[in-house]
Amino acid sequence: MRNGWKGAGFLVVSAVLAGILMWLQTLLPAAVRPFAPNPFFGFLGVLLVSLDFLYLEKQPVTLTSLGMSLDRRAGRDLGMGALAGVVLVGLVALCGWVAGGYHLERAANTPATAIVKAAWVMLGVGLFEEALFHGYLFQRAIRGLGTRWAQGVISLLFCLAHPFTPEMEVPTRVVAMAATFLAGWMLGLCYLRTRHLALPVGVHMGWNWFLGTLGFGVSGNEARGWWTPVFQGRPEWLTGGAYGLEASIFSVVVLGVAIIALTRWKGSAAPEPEALPHPGEAPALTTPR
Repeated sequence: MRNGWKGAGFLVVSAVLAGILMWLQTLLPAAVRPFAPNPFFGFLGVLLVSLDFLYLEKQPVTLTSLGMSLDRRAGRDLGMGALAGVVLVGLVALCGWVAGGYHLERAANTPATAIVKAAWVMLGVGLFEEALFHGYLFQRAIRGLGTRWAQGVISLLFCLAHPFTPEMEVPTRVVAMAATFLAGWMLGLCYLRTRHLALPVGVHMGWNWFLGTLGFGVSGNEARGWWTPVFQGRPEWLTGGAYGLEASIFSVVVLGVAIIALTRWKGSAAPEPEALPHPGEAPALTTPR
């Protein structure tokens, strides 16, 4: 089977199993659901499908084969990634504030437990989306297309998987899509430079969590944090509006700088050679790294 068919099959089966498990989560007692958020069930579904596809390929059925592990290195990269995500959002927010797009007011009645719960949920979101886009699927895309084409295809899928409502102004939608595409490219580089999912999961988690903590929308989803942004009449494409800072032009700038930095960084792990095709499989279309 060509790697494209493997990737397509993986997406379909993952969507089905993750959807079933996420539905089952809604059947849990109300007292239990906060401790087992929906995204963790989605992650479990993707993980099971990834391991199953490795088995069908007669590849080692291990977490390491998917760029995962439970060790000190993973914990370090997860923490550094979360910090990096917070810093990136902080820079975007600072740019918007300096440009006069909004100011932040302290929100009332937001307990610390809500912020901790949001961090737990966003960890699940990071695990789910990174396992889906930058685990088995990304590896097969690299094998079939080469690194650069794989980055482009997966980043496009990552972008299209996010909601862009018709109510958004056209310039805002264009900026949001560009920023989301660049975010997918940045997260892909995080994996490529470490050959591990801990760093992209951490960045993803830190980015989403700090957006919500500041009170901005997270990919169009309303968030309640310690602050509330008060917009001051500047264009929506500058502030991001109700969609959140991911629709701000400053996100495009900051993510572009992050991509340049990651491209120049040699990483913490030597790049692995791209896998040779199985017998009967077409050779990979390779491009220089």
